[in-house]
Amino acid sequence: MRILQPTGLSSRLLVVLMGLALAFGHSLPLRAATSRASVGNGIVAALTDDQQIFLEAPPLRGEGLHAYARRLTNSGDASNVTRLDGKRPRRLLAGIRYRVPYEALSSRYQLAAVQALFPEDRKLTVGWQHTVKRPVSLWQLAEWLTGDGANFVAIREHNNLSDEVLSSGKILIIPRDLLLSPFRAALPEASTAHNLGYIEDEAGSFAVYRLKRGEALYSAVVVQFTGGTFADDVNALAAELADLNGIRDVTNMPVGQRVRIPFDLLLPEFLPTTHPRRVEYEKDRSEREKYSNTVQAKSLEGITVLLDAGHGGQDPGTIVNGTWESVYVYDITLRVKKLLQDTTAAKVFTTTQDGSNFDIHDADILPRSRSHSVLTTPPYAIADAKVAANLRWYLANSQHRSAVAQSRNAAKTVFLSIHADSLPRSHRGAMIYIPAASLTRGRYGKTGTVYSSRREVKQKPTVEYSWQERTRSEGLSRQLAQNLLQSLQKHNLAIHREKPIRDRIIRCRGCRPWVPAVVRYNAVPPKLLLEVCNLNNPEDRRLIRTRRFRQRMAEAIVDGILSYYGQSNSSTQKVAR
Repeated sequence: MRILQPTGLSSRLLVVLMGLALAFGHSLPLRAATSRASVGNGIVAALTDDQQIFLEAPPLRGEGLHAYARRLTNSGDASNVTRLDGKRPRRLLAGIRYRVPYEALSSRYQLAAVQALFPEDRKLTVGWQHTVKRPVSLWQLAEWLTGDGANFVAIREHNNLSDEVLSSGKILIIPRDLLLSPFRAALPEASTAHNLGYIEDEAGSFAVYRLKRGEALYSAVVVQFTGGTFADDVNALAAELADLNGIRDVTNMPVGQRVRIPFDLLLPEFLPTTHPRRVEYEKDRSEREKYSNTVQAKSLEGITVLLDAGHGGQDPGTIVNGTWESVYVYDITLRVKKLLQDTTAAKVFTTTQDGSNFDIHDADILPRSRSHSVLTTPPYAIADAKVAANLRWYLANSQHRSAVAQSRNAAKTVFLSIHADSLPRSHRGAMIYIPAASLTRGRYGKTGTVYSSRREVKQKPTVEYSWQERTRSEGLSRQLAQNLLQSLQKHNLAIHREKPIRDRIIRCRGCRPWVPAVVRYNAVPPKLLLEVCNLNNPEDRRLIRTRRFRQRMAEAIVDGILSYYGQSNSSTQKVAR
């Protein structure tokens, strides 16, 4: 279910009334007295007991009331200046602080006030992470950081909140595109967010990172800089780094903790610019960025979408507290299929089927099933996970060849494999894997009766792609992934905080990075593997067990495909079939 932007006077009035109810209708617990924090130069930010923010500043030498207002406010209106008791002064006295309300402050001072009052807040690439200091309504928080209390709806959905009043210590993220401009401008860009230094000594070459407030060794260092994602691997790497850096307790590290990271653990993009692996990475990136999708397809006319639901049959995938990955991602896949068929002109194929039809269960909790088959000719009732994975890409390649024979354009086919992740418990949200060109080289094929008896394998038993084909595929796949990621954000769905688009999987130190077979040997140029959530995270697991979340995810996926082909969202695309 999508939440639409209110339009018309009546709906806007409704949102305002809802906001007033949120701001004043709840019985908030008693709060402490006004708290203050220094902004610098004698200026103080104040948070009152009724959740109002003010800036308290003395006038400069010789500064009059109107000049004071011009310096601190966005309008220069002197009526916004009051004494601390709330009364308006006729003139300013030296050495006395006067107040300006938050909403009247210039953008520079709004940012300064929030940073001073909420020092635990973090600036992330995806948005502003706020730690609640005192119980506060979502409406009030939306007013502070976005300038419009009505944005509480989008913030609530983005963070999957059920309460409208936030308790002390609650951590949430205000998405980048909702923020007031000064807050948005303060966020780091992905390419400059790591703040690494480099050293070399008798022990070797290292990157050096200093932990910021609220950061953990697992996420801020291991997941971000080494590419490790699986729980056991992340824990092992964190333990290794803790030992290397003399950290006795990884749960209690001071702000500014210095962490050395050996070069051989770093992803290439985090190495010094002159390092050979970094040089090769930048060269490859330059090559892949030459390729972008030029196909525009109204309502996806002429486009073929190949959908793959991960695991299935005797391979349920990740199982956490009775939640089977295979069952829930299959449901999302069917919802994507139905949306595409009902609202676009795309041709849609799936690689698997559960039973004899494509029924969508109208229920939150789904029945377990081991009846999935790969739809090769003849079908393969999934008994072996590796065989099923290989038959999927053989089937996708066969479908792609048929599509190209009709469209004469390989870029008119897209492939999406839908999964649910198994990451450390603290991680939430979606992650997307695309195939790195450097990891998809070589000739590949499978032998044995289970393969040779399938028509799709007989058609083309082995695959091998040129460097240009692999580089083009990586470039187009990354563009598709970026469109999908933007769509997930617009639908207020959580995404992984650190590097949500990855071109390889790293399981352990010393292990070679790899790309999942279903995309590695796939002939479709734009292809990706989407992990819709982390089943080890309680909130993600709760959400995927609701049909509402699965439908929202399906809508976001369809809108991502539409935007990749230059179209608007699916709600405006209605095609007679």
